Amino acid sequence: MTTKSRQVTSGEAAESVALGSLSATEAASRHGGLAEELSTELDELELVPFSDAKAAFGPAVALERKARELGLDGLERRAQLIQADVLGRIGKHTASGQLIREINEWAAEQKHQQLLARSHRLLSMFFDSIGDHPSAWQHALRSVELLDDGASDRLRAEHLFGLGMALQRTGALEEARTRYQSALRLAEGAEDAPLRLKILNNLAWLEDDAGDANRSLEIADRMLAFAHGHGIELDAACLDTIAHAQLLLGRHADAERTLRPILDDEHLDFRESEGLAEALRTAAEAQRMQGLVDQAQETLGRCLRLCEDRGLGLNRLEAMEEQAKLYAARGDFEKAYQQHIAFHDADVTLRAAAREANSRTLQAVFETEEARYEGERFRELALRDALTGLRNRRYVDNELPIWVTQSINENKPLAVALVDVDHFKRVNDGHSHAVGDLVLSRLAGLLTDAVAKSGLTARMGGEEFLVVLTAENALDQYEALRKRVEDYPWSKVAPALAVTISIGATRLRPGRMTQAALLGQADRHLYAAKTAGRNRVVFDPD
Repeated sequence: MTTKSRQVTSGEAAESVALGSLSATEAASRHGGLAEELSTELDELELVPFSDAKAAFGPAVALERKARELGLDGLERRAQLIQADVLGRIGKHTASGQLIREINEWAAEQKHQQLLARSHRLLSMFFDSIGDHPSAWQHALRSVELLDDGASDRLRAEHLFGLGMALQRTGALEEARTRYQSALRLAEGAEDAPLRLKILNNLAWLEDDAGDANRSLEIADRMLAFAHGHGIELDAACLDTIAHAQLLLGRHADAERTLRPILDDEHLDFRESEGLAEALRTAAEAQRMQGLVDQAQETLGRCLRLCEDRGLGLNRLEAMEEQAKLYAARGDFEKAYQQHIAFHDADVTLRAAAREANSRTLQAVFETEEARYEGERFRELALRDALTGLRNRRYVDNELPIWVTQSINENKPLAVALVDVDHFKRVNDGHSHAVGDLVLSRLAGLLTDAVAKSGLTARMGGEEFLVVLTAENALDQYEALRKRVEDYPWSKVAPALAVTISIGATRLRPGRMTQAALLGQADRHLYAAKTAGRNRVVFDPD
């Protein structure tokens, strides 16, 4: 058997001499005292990342070194876990997740309950960051169950707060509310002001999610009073929570005043990203609702520039939707419509890219068969439209050329059609975007039924869909689809709602043997159908 040797630093040598000059009892006592001192320092540092992530990293590295020198494996891994927490909070999810997983496995082998509880809490945060909310909930629940009686109220409050967040993400609002309230009582006893603010902020958002704007604002006002009473300046996320509740209650001017600290700040570059883009978007909406469209456009411009500079894809998406509403408020409905289409296309692209990135992160962290399965699941989701469940444009670009090649090689028919919902903007404006989403979802079901197993359906973006058929009587099937949509009982979705579609279709033939050629011709026929009065099929002439 060989043993590994390493250099002994001067500090370790001095420590060794100091301990060696003591009796065994005295050395053990001193070692125990150093361990207790180190554990106390870790207790204090463990929740620092919650309020100031970067401030915790350097001290955690130093404490890890001390614990290693003393041969205290458990404390060494506690210090590493703090570093993993920081890495996750600054967006380095792969590095964070790998370290958390390793520590979680070590803690399970060693039956180290404290580390198990804490590593499950951080695994919950990791899965939340990649959008796997059921797994986040499972780990959050374990993190609470594993806390022993010796856990501080502060730590217990933070774990309950994490479980509340996971429950809220899964739509279990009543259970989340209960956990938040329990966490708040513990945080009050521990006199942890930052944690109390975060819990109040999430409670207010929960009531917002539940549709109770008055209750949301009541909690937000408690948060505001608490911050003022403790001399704390609310961050952008908390200010946005208050303003959003005010917006829901029609208090548009109040919402703008609430966000004045953000609007009047000429040095936004020095602010943390959390909540900042959301606050600017909310401020733009508050200004638009007051008819201050020029100010709203200026505010939204700041929001979009911030999103571009910091790579805030989801926030940029929300800002694009607000931009469409601003164009409409100016009376420029053509630009509003085009922006709305761009918003939906960007939504599809962003979600697909996020799922692919999450798949890679998951496989990098959990190099197991289960991870590979989950990775495949994420990749499958990346090829589907989130709203309708149909295949998306990315899938079409990958697969339609294969369908074309196969039809050519086997001399089989192939028809390609673009389907567009007639006057879809009227559905959104006259009813609501929620009704519009329901229309798209129901239409997706009708399209899927129409092709059965012999064709392909996909959402290309916005209210435009693709239907590919491999039958000789494709024109008859497209006409039957149009009639079925027209006859569908749409009034059950919303009163007085009527929905029709226009279809532009073409078939594979010499001179039209590529995806680009087929889609181009289908698009020209679709335009012809719309200009001819809509609710019709335009197909190739015989």
